[in-house]
Amino acid sequence: MADQEPDSGEKEFDATDAKQTQAREDGNVPQSKEANALALIVGILCAGGALQMTVGRTLFNDFSSLLYHADSFAGDVFGGGGGQTQQLLFGLLVQIGLLFLILAAVVVVSLVIQRAISFSFKKIALDMKKLSPVENLKKRYGPRGITDFLKDMVKLGFAVGIAIIFLAALAREYYASSAIEMGHFAGFTFSQAMKLILWFLAFQVVLAAIDLPLQRRLHDNRLKMSREEMKKEMKQSEGDPQLKQSRRQAASRITRGQMMQNVPTATVVMVNPQHYAVALKWDPDDDKAPVCVAKGMDHIAAKIREIAIASNVPIYRDPPSTRSIYRLVEVDEEIHPEHFAAVAAAINFVDRIRKHM
Repeated sequence: MADQEPDSGEKEFDATDAKQTQAREDGNVPQSKEANALALIVGILCAGGALQMTVGRTLFNDFSSLLYHADSFAGDVFGGGGGQTQQLLFGLLVQIGLLFLILAAVVVVSLVIQRAISFSFKKIALDMKKLSPVENLKKRYGPRGITDFLKDMVKLGFAVGIAIIFLAALAREYYASSAIEMGHFAGFTFSQAMKLILWFLAFQVVLAAIDLPLQRRLHDNRLKMSREEMKKEMKQSEGDPQLKQSRRQAASRITRGQMMQNVPTATVVMVNPQHYAVALKWDPDDDKAPVCVAKGMDHIAAKIREIAIASNVPIYRDPPSTRSIYRLVEVDEEIHPEHFAAVAAAINFVDRIRKHM
């Protein structure tokens, strides 16, 4: 249609704090799969170190005992109640469980560092879009799906290449080590596996260093807001009574601070004398009427009088005119014609004081 308004749906504004908070509550947080994979590899190395230094020897001895003395364990299970076998298997499960606990702890630490932990029921709620074949095809064959596929292919190619090169270089050592004792062969195999994991770790560090900031940037782009969304959120926030009150309080503090800075520049301060105070500024070389630069009641009025005394600004008592100016004239606004006579009297008072100084 020719008379249709131009599209204002372009998302050009960064997400507000409110939208970021809502996204986190919905479980929509930036998360890097590569950083999680890096944490998993680090966890494997930590578990491998624990396996080699502490748990490994006991675990290997228990497995060896289970294999070499299978007949005695079978007799224990079928004829002796299985107490010895249960004790051995329980010890094995505890040691293996410790290794998995290390893996889980490292991955959780990675998620905490990424600030990617968010508990939201919306993530586990039934979403028909997730069941839609069309949406799944878009996700799988869209730009993001193709990017993930290419990235996974690069990772797979690197992994296969590293494994082939590494194993080919160590083939001779493997053949030579096949003649040694089982315990030493297992240790040799374990050390070579740890070296291979270190190669994968180096590659994964590079991937995570690229993917982590990229995912954060993509997440920020997904949360960007259009002009219409900004307007809608502003309307919603303006309708919130608490936000309104906080804005009024903040504006009042700012205005009050600016007013107090204006008092030393005033020509005269008119007072009630206790409850009201109005600071007026007048330039005789200007054609404009005197301007109200500060006003206040009660404790604010007392503060205005205090600053006026400290700044040698004359104070003039005129209760009716002071109350009228306070009610009718805003800060940075000229006085009204009905106040001219009273303010002229105040300025004459100031001139007389200055002549006698």
